[in-house]
Order: sequence, then C-alpha cells, then structure tokens
Amino acid sequence: MKIITDERGQTSILIAMCIACLCGMAGFAVDVGTMFHAKRMLQTAADAAAIAAAADMNYNTVDATAKATTALNGVVHGVNGTTVTVNNPPSSGPHAGVSTYVEVVISQSEPTFFMKIFHLSSMTVKARAVSGVGPTTGCIYTLDPSGIDIGLSGTGDLYMPDCGIVVDSASSNAITLSNNATMTAQSIGIVGGYSGNAANFTPLPVTGIAPSPDPLAFETPPSFNPASCLSNPKVNSSSPTTLGPTTEGGTVCYNGLTINGSGTVTLTPGVYIINGTFSSSGTAPISGSCITFYLAPPNGSVSLTGSGALNVSAPDMTCLNHTYNGLLFYEDPSDTNTLKVAGSDGSNIAGIFYAPNATLNLSGSSSANFYADLVVHALSITGNNNLSNYAGKNGASPLVSARLVE
Repeated sequence: MKIITDERGQTSILIAMCIACLCGMAGFAVDVGTMFHAKRMLQTAADAAAIAAAADMNYNTVDATAKATTALNGVVHGVNGTTVTVNNPPSSGPHAGVSTYVEVVISQSEPTFFMKIFHLSSMTVKARAVSGVGPTTGCIYTLDPSGIDIGLSGTGDLYMPDCGIVVDSASSNAITLSNNATMTAQSIGIVGGYSGNAANFTPLPVTGIAPSPDPLAFETPPSFNPASCLSNPKVNSSSPTTLGPTTEGGTVCYNGLTINGSGTVTLTPGVYIINGTFSSSGTAPISGSCITFYLAPPNGSVSLTGSGALNVSAPDMTCLNHTYNGLLFYEDPSDTNTLKVAGSDGSNIAGIFYAPNATLNLSGSSSANFYADLVVHALSITGNNNLSNYAGKNGASPLVSARLVE
C-alpha cells in the first residue's frame, strides 16, 4: 500500500514524457518547415519558368525555355527526383485548353528527417504556375545599343500617355530633347541617360534599366524572287488609281513605287514587297487597309513626305491574310535605309513600324492620328506627334508581355 501511495519520481516521469512530446513536435516542425521551404523554392522556379515560356511562345521553344529557366533556379528536370511538366495549353484550371497560356508543374521528392519514425522517409512537394500573354504597355522600343536612340528637335513633341518607351542605348544622351521639344509617356526607361530640360519629360526617365531584346525578332521575312518584281509604277495623275495584289490578301512585289500625283490612290489588301524606294511627294491621298509594306534588302526604303492624307492600317485577325498581323511597315533586319513618314493633316495610321536596324524619321501634325507602335533602331521626331497604343485598334497585337495568371 505504501508503494502505491508513494509519489516520489512522478515529476521525472512527467518531464520525460513532455520532453518526448516536445522532441516529436520539434521534429515535426523541422520537417514541415523543410517542406514549406522546398515548396517556396519550387514555386519560384515554376513562376519564372511559366513567364519565360509564355514570352517565348512565338519561337516554339516553350518546353525547352521552361526547363532551362527552372534549371537556372536550381531545379533540374530528372535530377534528384524532380519532374518538370510543361503544358501549352494548360491541362487544368480556368485557362485549360487556351493556347495563349502555359502551365508549368514541378514535383520533387523531399527526404524527411524526424518523420522517418512514422515510416515516412520522403514526401512529394508540388508547385504549379500558369502564365499568359497580353498587350504590353511598351509602345516604343529603340534597339540601338549606343548613340542617340531618340532625338526630338525644334518643336518636336512626342505625346503618348498610354504607352511606355524603352531605350536600349547605353549612351549618356540616349534620349536628346533640343530647344522646347517635349516627351510625354506612361513610362520612360533608358539603359543609359538623357539630355535636355528635365521639366520637358513626363514622367522623368528611369535610367540604368536592363536592355530589352527585340520583341518582334520571331517575325520571318517573306520569300520572293526579285526577277518577278514589277517595274516601278509612277503614279502622276489627278485621276483615282488602284494599286496592289491582283487578289485580295495576296502579295505583290514592286521595284520601287512612286506616287507624285493628286488623284486618290487606293491600295488593295495584301503584302507589298518593296524592292526599291516607296515614295510619295505629291498631294495624293493614299488609303488602304489590311496592308503590310515589306522593305526588302538592300534597297528597300520609304519616303512618304507628301501633303496628302495617309490613311493606312495593318492587317488584324479579321483580314483575309493576317500573316503579318499588326505590321504596317516591316523593314528587313539586314536593311538599314532610313524610313521617312510624315503624318499630314487628316492622316490615320494604324499599325507597327518594325525596322530593327534602321532609323525612323517621323513627322506629323496635331490633326494626324497615329495608333502606331514603334520597334526601330533609332527614332528622330519633328512636329507634333500624338501616338496611341496600337493595341487600342488591334487586341491581338503581336507586341505582348507575359504575366502570371495562376
């Protein structure tokens, strides 16, 4: 009886039991913390991979890009029990089956430590991310890595409050505003610096950004036989004239195209391969929709400086031929001839100017309407130029940016 009622040693027993419980809880916390850490690492890799893969959809390298990106984050497919699955389109979720989205799923077997006493030697950790592409806020990209990428002189003004400007030049005067020239944009980013009155920038440029790659480098020039190109039609008439492919949405090649008259010139829809100079110096109004002007090397160039209204628009997805969706002027990357375009009174221009190795000289008036994004080597501006994001006219513009959606 005395042995039963003896209370000596109870505290030691309770302490031992508590220590065992505390050790178990600590072990469980360590294993759970390890799993959460692994989950966070995998999620970071999945997020980065989904964004990179979506950005590369136009290059048909979604799978390779995603797996290369996870590897950069220390997550390598097929190593240490890791599996990286890339689905374009996604196989689940609200964006399942939509080809403009990419899904990246990563699973990895993680070893446990204290939970092995419960016969759990490892656990599978998963992460998933979905990214898609949508219209970008960037409307002007200048790709020259040195020198003056954007120059505004005299009364030159650039007003595009709904668009961003990205300048690749590392020069200290990558953007140069002279005299009273002004620049207004949603954002202005420069690899290098700028010169001019800071008060004439809205907002003040951000300097020291990373260079941007050519966002349209995936575009493929049309193939053509120079021997099949038509001789330079010289339109010098006061009567209406129609030019272009013989069938709507087709392709025509001209060894130059000269418009000097006063009569209205109508351009039929299609791709215009200009194997020479496309010039207009008269008063003739020029109009056409669903049009791409491709400037072939080495002599392809544009000089549209006439006083007649220029009413032209690029193809969109509603056009019979939308191979070059969004591209109004497409100068071959191996062609360096300057583009000269004047938006006179009453002009309505909609499309992308793509000239990765050529300078665009743009002049306009306050009554000209530009829904025109610019991807050019360099840009020189005179006159009043009011530009709006081309995505406002074409929701499927090829200028897009990738973003996470899941």
